Amino acid sequence: MRVIILFISIIAGLFKLGGTPEVVYQEGPYSRAFLTDSTTTIEYYEYATDSSLVVLTVCAPQCSSCARVYNKEGELIRTITPPFTSIFPLAHIENGQLIWENNDTWEY
Repeated sequence: MRVIILFISIIAGLFKLGGTPEVVYQEGPYSRAFLTDSTTTIEYYEYATDSSLVVLTVCAPQCSSCARVYNKEGELIRTITPPFTSIFPLAHIENGQLIWENNDTWEY
């Protein structure tokens, strides 16, 4: 329950960024929140084993993600780094699995 409260507090923080957060809920333990007028996205997946995966993606102007696992009390268990060296790693949750993509498309 505390993780859900943490997730809601993150969404409330999106209001401070000057947009109107739209929260999309899919069936099951997966949730996704994003600002309709921004490229900030939060994905949340709650596992039956009392842990949750949260992925935050921010684009300014290049997109990059960070991923964290929390216990049911909302305490950080671990920060997950991408499995490869990437300047701008992108992550998303697909069927409860964390998927990393290489987003090194920055042009100098």
